[in-house]
Amino acid sequence: MSFLQEGKAFPPEPERKRLTKYKNNKLLFEDEHGEVYREQFKRIERVIGNFEEIVSFGVIFNFQKLMSLKIADFVCGSPPTITVSDEAKQKVLDRIIFDTDLFSKLYMSVIDISRYGDSIFQVSKNKKGKPEISVVSPVYWFPVVDSNNIKRFEYHTFGWRYIIDAERKKYGLAVQIHKPDEPEVCEHHRYELRGTKGSFSIGRELTDKKEREIETELSVCPVFVVSNVPTSDDPYGTDDYGSVDSIISEICVRVSQINKVLDKFSSPSMAGSASCMEYDEEAGEYRLRFGNFFQVNDGEQKPEMIVWNADLEANFKMIEFLVNQLYTISEMGSAVFGDLSHSTGAATSGTALRRLMVSPLAKARRIAGHYERTIKQMLSLCAAIEGVVIEPQEISVQWNDGLPSDPMEDANIINLRTGGKATMSRYTVLRKFDGMSESDTDAELAEIEQDEASQGMGIAPVNEPEDIGL
Repeated sequence: MSFLQEGKAFPPEPERKRLTKYKNNKLLFEDEHGEVYREQFKRIERVIGNFEEIVSFGVIFNFQKLMSLKIADFVCGSPPTITVSDEAKQKVLDRIIFDTDLFSKLYMSVIDISRYGDSIFQVSKNKKGKPEISVVSPVYWFPVVDSNNIKRFEYHTFGWRYIIDAERKKYGLAVQIHKPDEPEVCEHHRYELRGTKGSFSIGRELTDKKEREIETELSVCPVFVVSNVPTSDDPYGTDDYGSVDSIISEICVRVSQINKVLDKFSSPSMAGSASCMEYDEEAGEYRLRFGNFFQVNDGEQKPEMIVWNADLEANFKMIEFLVNQLYTISEMGSAVFGDLSHSTGAATSGTALRRLMVSPLAKARRIAGHYERTIKQMLSLCAAIEGVVIEPQEISVQWNDGLPSDPMEDANIINLRTGGKATMSRYTVLRKFDGMSESDTDAELAEIEQDEASQGMGIAPVNEPEDIGL
């Protein structure tokens, strides 16, 4: 914890590279590609000279944002089913999930996992004594790890800057420290910050000794970390953007080049003899006589448009290659980005769609696996805050893939498995698939029964006269 001593730089020097990555990835997610990829232009400077005058990011392809949103859709767009065997505990669990808005927090967390590589949950108790779940940006997270095992956190330290005096541009540093081995206590500190943005150093502490320790009344550390593609030699996870940044920046550069070239040659010029011109008295200059007959004498040039033959095939082939590499390296596949094997307008069945989505679904299941233990521990802690004992092992989490189901395929499977027997009542079908209210469903069923009765009367056999003795 020596990085919080007076005179030390904040943020700490070893963390600046990580924080710069977070900043850039946040800008990419927010469509600020020109800000992040400015340095990428230097790769083509040797080819086209002063590239800044020729190329600009007039066309942006925000594949990064789409990747994050789609993986969040796959993991929890269709919320997981969380259950416990005991009925009374299930009611408590359902209430906690609703009150803490767990599923929307989970969606935010998956987006952080994708763009930052790590997501931080924090469980706390609100003023009413009820549990709360927060998603904290890893920008404010400065963990301290065991030197013998970097995957073991000794301290979870959160630090953020706040304004002490706006006119004098004086800032302070607020720090919150959680020790996993001592969850019942949380430390709070406030420090002065010296210097200016980008070169702050920690000044004297402003917190009284009585204010530094707060009783949490918790038996488990309230900070939960979920990492994307964790490795044994790095305490942090891996973001989704780093491996595809160079590909996406190249796509943006090349498409912007093509855009600029086509704009430059969008207004063609004409060539011809001087007889095609007429003098404009008011303007005091010669102008081309459009829409007239041009007499061409022997030896004179026939009037014609100067058309530029735009041979950009190599550029388009390169872009196609880059896009295909993006599909592979991002693990998202072409179907996620809207390319269903170039079959425009073709109906894709549920089974075929899942085959196209094998890679992104595998990625989503990998991420969901990292969340399962954390969700169980958080809900167990939230239940404990409410005075209910629900062990993490009692909780079951069933994930959905987020893909739309194919009703026809589902019906065929059910039909095969049941030998053609009904598995659902008419009442359930109308409520589930037609979204009818209870009263509307009852009215519709009454109409159906009436129709069937009238049809039955219409087709009943008629007795012949001799059958009744006439």
